[in-house]
Amino acid sequence: MRKSELNIEIVPESLAGKYDLPKLSGGYATPPERMLPFNMAKTATDTNAGIHFFIDDYQFERVWRSPRRYAELLRPFPCVCAPDFSLYAEMPLAMKIWNVYRSRTIAAYWQQMGLNVVPTFQWAEPRTFDFCFAGIDPGGMVAVSTLGAAKSRFSRQMWQAGMREAIRQLHPTTILLYGSPIDFDFGDIRIVRYENETIKRLRHYGR
Repeated sequence: MRKSELNIEIVPESLAGKYDLPKLSGGYATPPERMLPFNMAKTATDTNAGIHFFIDDYQFERVWRSPRRYAELLRPFPCVCAPDFSLYAEMPLAMKIWNVYRSRTIAAYWQQMGLNVVPTFQWAEPRTFDFCFAGIDPGGMVAVSTLGAAKSRFSRQMWQAGMREAIRQLHPTTILLYGSPIDFDFGDIRIVRYENETIKRLRHYGR
């Protein structure tokens, strides 16, 4: 593997936690009117939409290979959520740390390039709570998805446990919630909900 493929040159100096995860600021404070998936960014005409990565990883692995190129593609949009590389329960812990690291590295680099990046909450089982929220500034706006959280009782419980821990550690003021509602008491946190665009399109065509 070439050194350039590791993106070492874009890793910021400011790192957090025992795994040296890049730090993200939470300065962006205006929720977008809509959220569009990254794979629609190139053809999108709606510049009032934010861009999210709550899609299959293969559709955005390219941002890791070419972060500068895709920063320019995403620059016209009001905000961009940090890439949501998957944390599957069956993954080795090292792979989960690597995917959180990749998300933080790209997001921090895009912030340095002047993009309005919204930190994304991502977690798996409770042992990931040790690192998956490290480096995110507390008290700001964050994004999170409920996709897949309602598949089973276990997945709902894991989502709820992770959300409770995220709130305990970071005290967000606003959460951009993408996907179907899930049973959870967010207290006085401002919740801005966005419907899954794929489901919305299928409903439009009567499927």
